[in-house]
Amino acid sequence: MAFFLDTLFGSLTPMCVTALVTLAITLIFKTSFTTNFAQGVVSAFGAYFVATMLTKWGYSIWLSVPAGMLVSMLMAIVIDVGIFRRGRYVNALGKQIITMGLISIIVGATPLVYGIATPLFKPFIDGVKTFEVAGGSVAFTWNSIFCAGITAIVIVLIFVLLKYSKWGLSVRATASNEYVAGMMGINTHIVTALSWGIAGALGALAASINASSGTTINIYFMTNYQVYAFLAGILGGFSTFHGPVIAALMIPLANNLISYLVNVANRPDLTGWSMVFVYVIALVIIFFKPQGIFGKKIAKKV
Repeated sequence: MAFFLDTLFGSLTPMCVTALVTLAITLIFKTSFTTNFAQGVVSAFGAYFVATMLTKWGYSIWLSVPAGMLVSMLMAIVIDVGIFRRGRYVNALGKQIITMGLISIIVGATPLVYGIATPLFKPFIDGVKTFEVAGGSVAFTWNSIFCAGITAIVIVLIFVLLKYSKWGLSVRATASNEYVAGMMGINTHIVTALSWGIAGALGALAASINASSGTTINIYFMTNYQVYAFLAGILGGFSTFHGPVIAALMIPLANNLISYLVNVANRPDLTGWSMVFVYVIALVIIFFKPQGIFGKKIAKKV
């Protein structure tokens, strides 16, 4: 029981990071109709700015993280307004190639802006809590609990806005049909720019949470989570907003639970294969539900 709870608490931070990155990618996919391969490096760029404020300029983490989110938000808006808006009628493949090109630009620019030294980070809240259960002691960090709370608040807030606000109605209309939304008086330029901006801010928050857990910051340190986010979008179903986020919570938890099970089975040598097992399970699910677990079949009239 203790080992299981340890695994559960150890999954909190990966679940938070994956959920935030997935929501960011979903917002862009639904409004710009492209998979943003540059999401990971945009997020990392924001984390670099946060670390710079913490270590070089001496600001608190409570001021540095919102500032980093603002930087990534502005960067994402510039990408949409300066690049994607000018190539508005580029096909889906062309848009994906553009985001791949952005990776090269941001990767090359980051050391020029921040230097080559590895930036340092610190947790939002220090401290470890330990309690006894059947089978031994369980420990968790207060930082992981705080990050879980912040992630829950942010995700719930965005879904409430998507459901009840004018911006949310505009996003859903644009996601349904951009051209019809424009004909109905919705400024789809503003909708997509805001969606990119919010996605950038979510990415910087996710990168900060990841770094606060002790992960070393580099320009590629969010790449794995970007891959998990794409998998979550396919597994949950990109036709909905909530499906990918729910799947994003399932993937890190499944990964850690498989690691737990192979250790219980006295096969620690299989621990490194845990993510492979997750991919296989996801592949089986997608085989039977190609539209995703929560996806809907879309019937097109011709």
